[in-house]
Amino acid sequence: MYPVDGCPAERDVLEEQSLNFYITREMKFFTRSISAIVIFMTVMGAAACSSDHGRHDDVRIRYQSYPFYKDFAAVDTQHVGRSLERLKARYPQFLDFYLDTVLSLNTGGRYTDTNKVLNSLLTYKDYRHLFDTVQQVFPNTEAQDAAIKAAFKNMKYYDPVFKIPSKVYYFISYLHLSAFTTSDTVLGIGLDMFLGRDFSPYGSVGIPGYATIRFTKENIPVWACQVVYENRFPFDPEGKDLLALMIEKGKEIYFLKKCLPDVPEKLLLGFTDDQMAWCRKNEVAIYNFFIQQKLFYQTRLQEIMRYVMDGPNTPGFPPEAPGNLGTYIGWKIVESYAANHGGSLEEVLQSKNPQQVLQEAAYKP
Repeated sequence: MYPVDGCPAERDVLEEQSLNFYITREMKFFTRSISAIVIFMTVMGAAACSSDHGRHDDVRIRYQSYPFYKDFAAVDTQHVGRSLERLKARYPQFLDFYLDTVLSLNTGGRYTDTNKVLNSLLTYKDYRHLFDTVQQVFPNTEAQDAAIKAAFKNMKYYDPVFKIPSKVYYFISYLHLSAFTTSDTVLGIGLDMFLGRDFSPYGSVGIPGYATIRFTKENIPVWACQVVYENRFPFDPEGKDLLALMIEKGKEIYFLKKCLPDVPEKLLLGFTDDQMAWCRKNEVAIYNFFIQQKLFYQTRLQEIMRYVMDGPNTPGFPPEAPGNLGTYIGWKIVESYAANHGGSLEEVLQSKNPQQVLQEAAYKP
């Protein structure tokens, strides 16, 4: 069993004055000894519980991060070709992937001063403003590295099967990519996607307001763990009913909670404070809605996907209800299943039968 939150209550120790019968000297010594043992075990148990908050700093992992966003922003726009060659020497495994896959420039590893698209990305005033804003918000990534490393250590502790990236590259995506993994060893984080909900260019490129809930600094370790999870368990809705999709999404939130025990649950779900409070207050009504509308076994993707995706709201609920309510209930079901099942994180994630998960969860909101 893995450690769980909460410590045993301090036990009452009978004092000598409460005894209503005669105790011999030998029995008194025995009673004091037992009392001392009880007190010692209680204190040690409390200390053990208080020292484990789901963080496992003693776990060893390989981790190295790279400030690619700063070095790319510093490319000499008067001598792009030579400057990129020097950048290639510093980032031999990442530069071409960034240019050709992330930015779709198709340079083929050939850098020239005449690449108009690349020159535009490096010199256009709006893009320079983006570079400047990212470096102002992220003068360094020490806090982000610490949070990601802690999450990866928890991941390895709870489920060593996951392949944890050992190299993290911070880059600028030009407002279209938050995070990705490649070849199980590389994690990319697009810092320009974490500039805060009030960063006006998000709306200018058509990103809806509800999506920007996830575009804050605090969300970076969430995205990091999420892409690692989805690299191993890609979300595939084809041919599945809503219950199966809810359980799949619920497992992901359960996994994120294990990796990020100190992160507010609203961040894991992409909710605001008010939306999270609404869900907790109306959990019974949300679950009953899925039961009464007989939605669990619906398979029409156009109708069921809206319950397991971010959105401005969820059909059938009041305006203050967030989207993604199916994921919320799926997480609650998986959480109950894990508590009753008593297996490891790996066993929970590998459970294949959604109906069995629902039954064994005995979920009662």
